[in-house]
Amino acid sequence: MKLVKPNWVTHDGYSIFSVDIHPDGKRFATGGQGGDSGRVVIWNMEPVVNESAELDPNVSKILCQLDNHLACVNCVRWSNNGLLASGGVDKLIMIWRLSGGSGGSSLFGGKASVETWRCIATLRSHEADVLDLAWAPHSPWLASASVDNSVIVWDASKFPAIVAVLKGHTGFVKGITWDPVGKYLASQSDDKTLRVWRTTDWTEEALISEPFDECGGTTHVLRLSWSPDGQYLVSAHAMNGGGPTAQIIERDGWTQDKDFVGHRKAVTCVRFNGNILQKKQSGSSKPQQYCCVAIGSRDRSLSVWLTSLKRPLVVIRELFTHSVLDASWSPCGLRLAACSWDGSVVFIEFTQQELGQPLDPAEQSSLHERLYGKPLVQGGCMVMEAPELLNLKPPAPPTQQPVQSTTNSVPAPLNTSTTPAKGPINKQIETRTSDGKRRITPMFIPPPPDIMDTAINGGTTVPTFTSKPQTKSSIVIEKRNDVVTPNVTSSVNSAIINTPASSLTLKRREQSTPKLHHLSPNKKLKILSEKGAGQIVLPALKPSTSLSQQAGHHAVTISNNQGLAHLQVFRGTDSEPTWDLYLGYNAVALAASSAVIAVGLEDGSLHTFHPIKGSRFAPPLAPPAPLAKIHAVGNAVMVISTCGDVRVWEIGNTCRMIVSTSAAHLAAPGTSILSCTLYNGMPHLAFTNARAYIYHKEMGTWLLIGDSHDPVWRWSSFNALSSSGSRTPRGPLFSLQEGLLRTSGNVLPNPRSAHTGPSIVSYMEQQLLASKALGSAQEYVHWIMALVSYLLTQDGLEKRLRLILDDLLGPSHTSASKSTSWDPMILGIKKHKILGDVLNVVGGHLRWQRLFLEYTEQLTALKNQST
Repeated sequence: MKLVKPNWVTHDGYSIFSVDIHPDGKRFATGGQGGDSGRVVIWNMEPVVNESAELDPNVSKILCQLDNHLACVNCVRWSNNGLLASGGVDKLIMIWRLSGGSGGSSLFGGKASVETWRCIATLRSHEADVLDLAWAPHSPWLASASVDNSVIVWDASKFPAIVAVLKGHTGFVKGITWDPVGKYLASQSDDKTLRVWRTTDWTEEALISEPFDECGGTTHVLRLSWSPDGQYLVSAHAMNGGGPTAQIIERDGWTQDKDFVGHRKAVTCVRFNGNILQKKQSGSSKPQQYCCVAIGSRDRSLSVWLTSLKRPLVVIRELFTHSVLDASWSPCGLRLAACSWDGSVVFIEFTQQELGQPLDPAEQSSLHERLYGKPLVQGGCMVMEAPELLNLKPPAPPTQQPVQSTTNSVPAPLNTSTTPAKGPINKQIETRTSDGKRRITPMFIPPPPDIMDTAINGGTTVPTFTSKPQTKSSIVIEKRNDVVTPNVTSSVNSAIINTPASSLTLKRREQSTPKLHHLSPNKKLKILSEKGAGQIVLPALKPSTSLSQQAGHHAVTISNNQGLAHLQVFRGTDSEPTWDLYLGYNAVALAASSAVIAVGLEDGSLHTFHPIKGSRFAPPLAPPAPLAKIHAVGNAVMVISTCGDVRVWEIGNTCRMIVSTSAAHLAAPGTSILSCTLYNGMPHLAFTNARAYIYHKEMGTWLLIGDSHDPVWRWSSFNALSSSGSRTPRGPLFSLQEGLLRTSGNVLPNPRSAHTGPSIVSYMEQQLLASKALGSAQEYVHWIMALVSYLLTQDGLEKRLRLILDDLLGPSHTSASKSTSWDPMILGIKKHKILGDVLNVVGGHLRWQRLFLEYTEQLTALKNQST
C-alpha cells in the first residue's frame, strides 16, 4: 500500500467537500469553496501516480478550473460516459462536457485551462442546497439530494426533464445512492431515516429508522453506498450501543443485524469499490468473491474493509485535521481518493495482492443477471425481477409478423441450415369445430412447448420461411370432427405471433421425430386446458426465457431451453451453483423464500425444494387448473389457479394445507392480479380493477379492504390521510392499498359536503378493523389515533368518541371486571397503554378537557387498584 497526499491539490486553502475519479482513471474532479464562489477543479491523475510526472513542469496538474457556481459546491460526480455533474449551495446542478479544442476556459469564466469544459445544462428545481448526486448505473438518470427534504431524478438525455420528485423525508436529505442494477434508489436524511425507493414506480420500498434512533448530532453529509453485487447497502451515521457505526442493510428483507464498528465519531461517507473482487484461498479450488468498502468519519480517519474479513483491512488515523467528507475509487479498483473539510485530498494505492483480483466486467454483469434478471433499459433502467411481466407486452397485429417472416429475406443461419422448399407443409389436419368453423393444423411446424394448446386458426397465415412465391401445393388433408375451444385457439395465435418463425423451425429441426414430439406433450396440456376452459377467470402464466429470485442468501435462476427447465441455486456471489437439476417441462413461475423454493411448470404442476439441500419436500403438487400466480413467504407457499382457486400449504418435514378457498367471484372479467402476498398465514390479493381483499381464516370469508373505484372510499382515503397529520406506517394494509389509487387514476371524486364527515369516520373505522383482521399492531395504533384526532375536530360525535374510550378503558370497577369478557390486550398491546396515548391527544383540545379529566381519573384509579 502506498499513501500520497499531494499538496498541490487544493482550492487555495478553502474546504474541499467532494472528490470523484473519472471513469477512464486519468482525471479526477474536486468540488468545494473557491474564494467568493463555488469551485470545481478537474485534475490530471498522472502527477499523482507518477513522481517523475509530478516533477515535470511540462505535465499539467490542473486540467480545468470552473468557478461558475454562485456558492460552495457540495458534490461532483462523473457519469459512465464522462459527463460531470456538480451541485451546490446555490441550489443549482450543472452538467459539464469536455469540449473540442485545447486550452481556453469555462463558458462563464475560470482560469485558463488545458482542457475546455462547457456547461451544457443547468438544473434549477431544488429550493435549497444540493448536498449529494448520483448517476444511475445503466441509464442517463441523475439523482440529486437536497436540504429541501426532497430527491429529484433527472433524465440527462432530455435535460432538464424531471423523471420523478421523491418526497417523504422530513429532514435534510444528505446522501443518495443507486442499486448497481438500477432497481432501487436509496436516500439518507437528517430525519434519522433511510428510505429505499423502487425505480419502476418511484414508490417507497423500505423505511429504515431503528439504527439511527440513538443518533444525536448531525453531519454535513450522509453519503451511503451500495455494494457492487447489490447484496448490501451501507449507511452513514448509525449507532449501536452508544457507539458510531456504519449500518449494513441486507437487500434480502432489508434486515439490519450487522454493522461496521470502530470509528470514534460519526461516519460521514461510505464508498464501495465498484469491482467485485476475488482471491484464491489456500486449500480451496475456486477463488472466494467479496466486496471492498471505504468508510470516512468525523474522527478524521479512514478505514477500508473487505466483506470476507471480520476486521478492517487497514485503518488510517489522523489522516486529516478535520472530517472526512467524500471518497472515490478508481475504475481499476486499486486507487482510493478521499477529501476533507480541511481542504486536502489523499490518495491510497493498493496492490492486487492486498485487495484481490477484480472480477471481469462481463462476469460481473453475468452475476447481476443471474441474481436479479436481465436489465431492460428504455430511457431509464428497469430490472425485470418478475419476468412474467413480459407477457403484458401488447401482441403484434395478427397478420404483420407472419407476413414479415414470409416476405423479408431469410436470416443467414436459417439459409445455411435448411434448403428452401416449394411445399414445406406436406400434411395438414382439417378440424370442424362444434360451432361449424374450419381450422387447419400444419403438422410440419408444430407449436413450441410454451404455447401449450391445440389447433391453429385456419384464417391465420402460416409462415413458409421463404421469400419465393408458392406455385403449387402438395398438401395432404386429413379431415376430423372435433370440438376446439375458440378462446384457447386465439391465445395460440397470439403466442405464435410473438415467437420468431426462424426459431420455431430451428428448434423443431433438432427433434428426430417431430410428429411425436408435437402430439405427446400437447395432448397432456390440452386435457389440462380443456378441463378448466369454461372457468378461466385469471390469465395463465406463460414460460419466459429465464426466471430469477432471491431465497435468503441464495440466488435462484431457471432457464427454459428446448422444453426443459434448468434450475440452479447459487450461494451469495459464487460463480458455481450450490446445486442444480432439470425439470421435464418449461417453468412458468418461480417463488422463493429462505425456507422453500417453489417452481410452477407449464403442465400445471408445482415442485417444492429446500434452498440449501436441494431436496424435495413432497411429490409435485397438482392444483386444479393452470397457474395464475405463486408466492412464497417463510415456509408457506400460495398458489392461485386460473379458475380462481387459492391454496396455501405449509411446507416442511410435514406438509399440510392451511387455506383452501376460491377467489373466482372476486376477479371481474378482464382483470388480473396486481399483487399477492401472505401475512399471518392469510392470503392478501389486489386486482387490477383497484380492489383489494384478505382471506380471514377464522371467519372463512374474504374481506374487502380497499376499493379505489368506490368514489366515497377514494375521497375518504385521500382526506383521511391529509387530515391525520402523521405518516401512515408501511404495514401489510398499506402495502395492499398503495397501488389501488394509482391503478384507478388520480382524479378524485367530490361527494357532497353534507356527507364528508361521516364518510371519513366510516373509512377510518374500516381501516381500523382491517388492521385488526390483519394482525398489524402498528397500523392499528396509527388508525385509532387518526380516528380519535379526527373525531375531536367534529361536532356531534362525542358518543362515538366515548365508545372508543370505553372499549380501551374496560370495566372501571372490580365486580364488573369479573363478569365481563373484555380483553385488556389488543394485538399484543395493552389497551390502557393506547388509552394513555389517546388521552394525551384529547388533552390538547381545551373544548374536551371535561372528557379528558373524566377518563384520566378512571384510568388512574384502575392503575392504583392493580398495584
